[in-house]
Amino acid sequence: MFTGKVIDLSQEIYQGMPVYPGHLKTVVFTHLSHEECKKILGTGFSYETRGILLCDHGPTHIDSVSHLSRDPEAESIDQLSLEKCVTSAICLDVSDVALRTQFGVEKIKEQLDKWGLDIRQGDTVLFYTAHYDRYYGKDEYMTEYPGLDKAGTEFIIDSGCVNFGVDSPSPDMWYDKTYPCHSTCADRKITHIENLCNLDKLVGKRFTFIGLPLKIRGGTGSPIRAVAILG
Repeated sequence: MFTGKVIDLSQEIYQGMPVYPGHLKTVVFTHLSHEECKKILGTGFSYETRGILLCDHGPTHIDSVSHLSRDPEAESIDQLSLEKCVTSAICLDVSDVALRTQFGVEKIKEQLDKWGLDIRQGDTVLFYTAHYDRYYGKDEYMTEYPGLDKAGTEFIIDSGCVNFGVDSPSPDMWYDKTYPCHSTCADRKITHIENLCNLDKLVGKRFTFIGLPLKIRGGTGSPIRAVAILG
C-alpha cells in the first residue's frame, strides 16, 4: 500500500486564467451537453464533454528544448526523456528575493547550507519565490517576479540538476529581455517548469518529483500535473 504524502503542485486550468503575455488565452467550452446527447442517442443514457483550447505553455507546464533553441535537432516535448520528469528533488526558499531582481549562486548556496541539502546528479530543483501565494490573480503576477540569473542556472546544471521549476510565470525576470536563464537552458539542452504552486510545503526538503508532459507531437511544451511525494 502506498503510504507517502502527495502534494499537488499544479495550478488550476480554467477560462480566464493568467497566461504569459503574448501566449494563447485559455478557452473552455461545452462541446456536447447531456441534453444534446440524449437527443442524439435516444436511449435515455447521456454524457457530456468539454472542448479546451490552450497554449502548450499556458498553465503549469514544462518547456521543451525546441521551445528555447533554434537548433532544428532540438528535442520537442514528445521526445523529452521521462526520466527527467520523475526524479529526486529539493526545494529552496528564495521568497525574500526582491521583486524585479535576480538571484544566483550565492543565494542558492546559502539555501543549500541552511537546509543541509545538496544538488545530486539527476535532481529536480524547485525554487519557492512565493510569487503565486502573493500575486496570483493580480496584474503583478505576470510581470513583477524575480529571476534566476545565468550563473545560477549554470551552477545548478553543473551540480547535476536535470530539471528545475518556479512558482511564477518564468525563471527569467520579466524585465530582462535577454532571458539569461532560458538562453542558458537552450545552450545546455535542459528544460524547466513554470507556474507551479504549493512550494511552501516543500522548502528545505528532499522528495520525489513527478511532472509528466502530454505526448504532443512536435510540441514546444506541455501542461503537466506536477506532484511531490514525501515519505
